[in-house]
Amino acid sequence: MLAGVSLWAWQQTRSEMLSNLRVVAQFVSDNAQAVFDELGNDLPYLSRQLRREQGDLAAHYALLKTYQDFHPSVASMALFAPDGKMLLNTDRPFGSRLPDPRDNPSFGASLRATLDASGPWIGLTQFGLVLGAWRIPVRYVVRQPDGEPIYIIQAAVLLKHITSAWAHMTLPTDTAIGLIRTDGYHIARLPTSDPQRIYSTRMTGALIQQLNRHPEAKIGAYQGKVQTDGTRRLGIYVHLSRFPAVAYASLSSHQIVLDWGRRITPFVTLGVLSIVGFLGLAYLLIAREQRHATELSVQSRRQVLTGLPNRIGAQEWIESELNRGCITLSVLQIDLLNFKDINTALGTEAGDRVLQEIARRLRMHAERLNGFVSHLDADEFLLGLPGSGLINAHAAAQAIRRTVNSPYEIEGRTLRLQASIGIACIPDDAHSAAGLLRAVDAALHAAKRGQSGVSFYDPQAGRLSDARVSFQHAVERALEHDEFRLYYQPIIDLASGRIVGAEGLIRWHDPERGLLPPSEFIPLAETTGWIAPLGEWVFRRACSDAKAWQRIGLDLRISVNLSASQFNSPELIEQLQTELDVAELAARHIELEVTETAVMDDVLHSAEIMRKLSALGLRLAIDDFGTGYSSLAYLRKLPAQTIKIDQSFIRDIDNDPEDLEIVKAIVALAHVLGRHTLAEGIETEAQYQLLKELGVDLGQGYWFSPPLPEPKFLERALGWQHQPDSAISGD
Repeated sequence: MLAGVSLWAWQQTRSEMLSNLRVVAQFVSDNAQAVFDELGNDLPYLSRQLRREQGDLAAHYALLKTYQDFHPSVASMALFAPDGKMLLNTDRPFGSRLPDPRDNPSFGASLRATLDASGPWIGLTQFGLVLGAWRIPVRYVVRQPDGEPIYIIQAAVLLKHITSAWAHMTLPTDTAIGLIRTDGYHIARLPTSDPQRIYSTRMTGALIQQLNRHPEAKIGAYQGKVQTDGTRRLGIYVHLSRFPAVAYASLSSHQIVLDWGRRITPFVTLGVLSIVGFLGLAYLLIAREQRHATELSVQSRRQVLTGLPNRIGAQEWIESELNRGCITLSVLQIDLLNFKDINTALGTEAGDRVLQEIARRLRMHAERLNGFVSHLDADEFLLGLPGSGLINAHAAAQAIRRTVNSPYEIEGRTLRLQASIGIACIPDDAHSAAGLLRAVDAALHAAKRGQSGVSFYDPQAGRLSDARVSFQHAVERALEHDEFRLYYQPIIDLASGRIVGAEGLIRWHDPERGLLPPSEFIPLAETTGWIAPLGEWVFRRACSDAKAWQRIGLDLRISVNLSASQFNSPELIEQLQTELDVAELAARHIELEVTETAVMDDVLHSAEIMRKLSALGLRLAIDDFGTGYSSLAYLRKLPAQTIKIDQSFIRDIDNDPEDLEIVKAIVALAHVLGRHTLAEGIETEAQYQLLKELGVDLGQGYWFSPPLPEPKFLERALGWQHQPDSAISGD
């Protein structure tokens, strides 16, 4: 019996270890894949730019420096001649004396491998001569059309940028994790007692032998002696896509035996002492296991970092509310869109502090609303509101978004997050706790795809909740009775001070609630499918107003927002052409604004739509730029004339050095791509003067004028038009 228990415990221990190692290896793989994929997309684009400006090292330095400034994962950029001579390094000023890496024999071998590669090549991890730190070189060859090499681009990723996220993982003793090329050279490893040996030695141990036996396997297990530390190990590996490397996680056989021993010790002890004290020992063991089970039960329902209930705790709370007879119950699931970037840029310690601050803010909301707050996952939270329907839940969601999106002061830095929120309700969307959690998770996915950041759960086509039906009737009535208004905010040429256009912003004059701003109805319109009719009304009114202004001698371009649903509509081009024809308006008088997140969902598809819009003669602008994470190679594919800098970067630009650097980088990027820039939300003269000095082309904001009804805007615009250059100033 004891032998059977021992065998069972060994099998359980090994199976559990392999399962845990697979999770860790997949995390390591995903973390590295994100970094290398971005470089794999961007280096070919930089190659084409360098080839066009061949020989102009100053222009090359400016291009590479701009790219580095806009990509925090890259520590430095370097440019080499085909023979390995270093021509540029952005970690040194242009023209500085640079070291000659050709003196290092291993560099020559890596250089030859780079020249033989057909795409990006991950070189040997080395101590950078210029950076003064361990770094991973990712190289790409710039070639003539006939294949002759011109340059070699190198993006240096700091080793600690890859390993910092690993260091904060809670792992069993004697766990090793790393990245290794399929030819046996390590890219990164933890722990690393002798980095010089580990990163310069070609490994031939159990992992490499397994890779050679099964080169096509995407994921696999290995067991045996490894060359890195000479121990016998059990491990899991996961292949990176597009790159000849694998991520792995392993545990020493000694540690597995110790864990197995801990599992069987109670049984062995029980067998030895059963004669002298079976009943007493059994009582003690049972009591201990019960205490342990109780502790595990509590721990399994709480997130250690924030102290909030986890998903299990959330489901139990919903079930308890239903058992108490709660008839109406809404839940809001909150996802932090760019939280992973904070972890990557500042480390997991800063990320943990952000999560704790978010938990504190959500607790305050929950207390005010007599609700419940839960920490579901790393960057997801849930708020439960007993007795609340969809209308109240939507209002709570808007308040929570403002709370989560407000700045965080962490380690002397001002950080900003963006939240997406899904909403589901009992009894509208589900009748059980598990069903409600599934519904709100689906609603969250819809919110992440949309522009408003808030989405209701829609269980099936054609079925709408009372809140959706009520809103639909209200919009139908408003369109029929002409309750919507288009307000205009001037757009100013910052250099001359002259008015050059206006942005059209919708308002709703509800007979019961008065004048409503967009924040009161646009999110509901997006979640109920009414955003497209409202967008069509805005475009139609803008065309009509622009034509009317021309008749009285006011020639201004009007900018209007294009929602994601409109942007992806197959009837878009035909609808816009029809409205322009009806108004007898030249398309150049209208500019369409599309948000950065909308176009980046599918760049190639977005670029095709934008080319068709440009063919009509319409101007295009990328709105809210800087709040998403555009790749440089993708951004240049979009035929937009204007980049609108989001007002969140303008608000504190004269006090916050980080906002200032971000705006500088955006302006530099726009100039490289030949785009105009427009700053939103200018509220002070200091902001205006600073933005003008930075080279921002256009601006709008309350310092010039708030959004005005069309008659008042027309009166002010005509007055401005007759003033001399630079005569416009804040009110």
